[in-house]
Amino acid sequence: MDGYVQIAKSDEVKERFAISVIVNSKKIAVFRYKGTLYALRDSCPHQGAPISDGYADEGFAVCPHHGWKFKLEDGSFSHNELSKIPTYDVKEKDGLIFLNTDDN
Repeated sequence: MDGYVQIAKSDEVKERFAISVIVNSKKIAVFRYKGTLYALRDSCPHQGAPISDGYADEGFAVCPHHGWKFKLEDGSFSHNELSKIPTYDVKEKDGLIFLNTDDN
């Protein structure tokens, strides 16, 4: 898994919630939703709130401060798909979670 770094154990990311990690100076939220892991920048563009303090609902990461929603798959804002926050490739293998911080 070239380009990936280990960031957590699988059981640390609970369904519908996130953990926050820092990799290569990037703060990243890693969510689990319907058993799949998603990773996106851990900062809402509205006021910088940590997305990881929110939760996942209907395929979106929901910001805890004002309810802004970002699609887990591609980081697009629910009210304007042209506005996006960066997402990252995340994989799970042998009870561990790995992340590649190249922006998508």
